[in-house]
Amino acid sequence: MKLTVLAKRAFPKFKTRLAIRRAAFFPLDIYDFLAGRRDPLVPPRGLWFVGGGHFQENQFLESFIQLCDLQPHHRVLDVGCGIGKQAVPLTKYLDSKGSYEGFDIVDEGIQWCQREITSRHPNFRFRHVDVFNQHYNPEGKILPSDWRFPYADAEFDFVWLISVFTHMLPKAVLNYISEISRVLKPGGKAFISFFLLNDESRRLIAGGKSTIAMTHERGEYSVLDPEFPETAIGLSESFVRKCYSDFGLDISAIHYGSWCGRNDAKFYQDIVLSVRR
Repeated sequence: MKLTVLAKRAFPKFKTRLAIRRAAFFPLDIYDFLAGRRDPLVPPRGLWFVGGGHFQENQFLESFIQLCDLQPHHRVLDVGCGIGKQAVPLTKYLDSKGSYEGFDIVDEGIQWCQREITSRHPNFRFRHVDVFNQHYNPEGKILPSDWRFPYADAEFDFVWLISVFTHMLPKAVLNYISEISRVLKPGGKAFISFFLLNDESRRLIAGGKSTIAMTHERGEYSVLDPEFPETAIGLSESFVRKCYSDFGLDISAIHYGSWCGRNDAKFYQDIVLSVRR
């Protein structure tokens, strides 16, 4: 994570960092292409701008099914879909009655998803939204606290966000939770990751056990880098619980993650499962 902070300060524009990544991985991407080694639904390495490890790692389909009872006929929404990391395994699970919608603020990822995924699976749709984020889209025209999801009320059976609220400030999170509640059907479920700040995680951070040293406290949240707050943001668990309650989302379980130094956690980030009231 220290390297992320240094890279951010050296190259503050995301598009510059992405261009450097694409150049660095260009030889490997060309080799994969010429050797026929890359699955057409796996993007070139130069476009892996979210998550760590291989593109096919940290995909959550099994957890969606086991923990949220995702069904093949469901209509689902992927908020912050990135480069389609969660969408690709779903192409083999959702049936003709099911459908997928995803949106993201990084246009390069959306263009790849539209070209490679939608062209093969028309019930998978992706759209770019010009929402501001200092980490990924510093020139965005729409504030995340004002963004209204472009979907009807009670449209989706299942909504998920992976590594989205870990890069968003509380006012924006509040609006997104409101929108998630609005677009979920009654009884619909949400699977959302956070860095939750509670007594245990704060103690582990203070003791130097955390993989992310979010030591800069700002009331309901803490940040890794005060110069670029959206690099990594931890939110007070009490704030998150109140947001859920205020907008009709009943928390069914929290799976606390290993990010802060916990042992034997199933996930890296904290996962909050909820049901629309």
